[in-house]
Amino acid sequence: MDPISTAIIAAIASGLTQGSIADAYKGIKHLILSRYDNKDMKDAIEKLEQKPDSKARQMELQEQVESCHLAKDTQILESANQLLETLQSSGHPKHIQIAKGNNIVQADHNSTVTITIGK
Repeated sequence: MDPISTAIIAAIASGLTQGSIADAYKGIKHLILSRYDNKDMKDAIEKLEQKPDSKARQMELQEQVESCHLAKDTQILESANQLLETLQSSGHPKHIQIAKGNNIVQADHNSTVTITIGK
């Protein structure tokens, strides 16, 4: 998952409504919505805020991040990285995973994943 989606999902899932995580999340959300006046992006964020553990809503956000090419916006990418650093330094118990590259599989919290590449 890209760092922007990861940061947003982790911040929403943290449930923290005050402090540095909330401030950093509000900052990246405002930055995205002010630069990309996209109804689908706004809806994806709002739906995720209502149901943060929904894998479908997380995937919807990731799809919007990719379709809007947010990773090409260096300011949004920097904001996402700062949010991830804030989350990691907060000591909050949510686990954050970031994977970059090809043929990557992630498993989290006692889950398993199987991948078959090729034949």
